[in-house]
This record gives sequence, C-alpha cells and structure tokens, in this order.
Amino acid sequence: MLVVASLFGYFSYKALCWANSYLAFGAATSPFTLLPSRSTWFFLPFFGAICLTWEMTLRLWKLVGNPLRAFKYESWTNSKAGFDATRVLRIFILVVELPISIATVLALPIHTSIGDMEIKIGHFAALHQTKQSYSEVRTITVTEGLRLRDGSLKNRPAIVLDFSDGTRWSSADNRDPEKSINQTLLSFLEEKTKLLARYIDAFSFGAA
Repeated sequence: MLVVASLFGYFSYKALCWANSYLAFGAATSPFTLLPSRSTWFFLPFFGAICLTWEMTLRLWKLVGNPLRAFKYESWTNSKAGFDATRVLRIFILVVELPISIATVLALPIHTSIGDMEIKIGHFAALHQTKQSYSEVRTITVTEGLRLRDGSLKNRPAIVLDFSDGTRWSSADNRDPEKSINQTLLSFLEEKTKLLARYIDAFSFGAA
C-alpha cells in the first residue's frame, strides 16, 4: 500500500502542477507569468493517498491478483479493526477527499500573465481570464508587508496595482512569500503604464 500511496501522491501532484502551468501559459508566452504557491496542489495528493490507497490497493489486488485472497484479507482487516474499515474510508473519501478535490480543481485557473499588451488574471473557479490593459492601471504601489489587526507589520513584499474599475491586484496573492520584490517586473510595469511606483510600509488593515 505504501507504494500505491507514494505513486498516487507523486503523480497526482505533478499532474496538478502541469495542469496549472498549461492553463497559465497555453499557446502564448508572456514576459512574466506568476503561478500560485505549489503548496496549493499538496492537499489533494496528501489526503488522497490517505483516503484512496486502501480502496485502490484492494481493487488492483482483486483485478490482477488473487480475488479470493483479497476478500479474505479485507475481512481479516475489518475483523481485527472491529469495524468495516473499507466503508469508513469510503465515507472519508466523500467527506474529506471529494471537497478537497473539487476545491483544488477549481483553483487550477489561478495565475497572472503579464504580457506586452495587457495583464491576464485567472481566478478561482473562473472559466475565463480577466484582462486589464496597462492604460487602466491608476497606481503602482510597492509595499513591504501587511498591516495586521494588532498593528504589527508582517513582512510580505508585493507590487500592487490599482485599476480604474476599482479592482486591485497584488503580486503576493496566492503565492509563497518572497524576501524582496522582482525589480525587473517592477521596471516592466512602470515602463508599460508610464507610472512611477510609490513606496509604503504597508496598507492599513483591511485595505490591502
């Protein structure tokens, strides 16, 4: 079962990373493409390895091995545990793994492609990207972090764009924290928007 769990976890994680990259890059290339944190794709493989391994092992055993021995082993395991382990794990699949799987699949479109002509933003559960032209950018803000409820500063450098339609985009959204901002990206955005970035410690709590 350990082999089945390891194979499921590894290949499902790789498949999710590939799918997110495919949706982000597609057939076009952009100077900058920001993908969500790879930890986003960890939960489905991890909990799937816990919830699905027993079911997959039994089915493979019954399909390509000795079905009678598989049935006997399942019965012995249930007897030793004192409950129907197969049924319990199937409930876990419905209660735990299924919601995680749905949420993970809906997160696959998340990315930001910063191109020569426009910015394309893929959102959670969105079939289509949001497109913003550089002429719609009203301000570029470089912030050192987030202002927490207690007034303290959490270090999380980010480039923040405010658009004319009232929406806001941050380079730190859905991504792993970085020690500093991407200066090359900042220069690119300043050049495209014809705006100079303003620098602040952090937005006030609730504004970012």
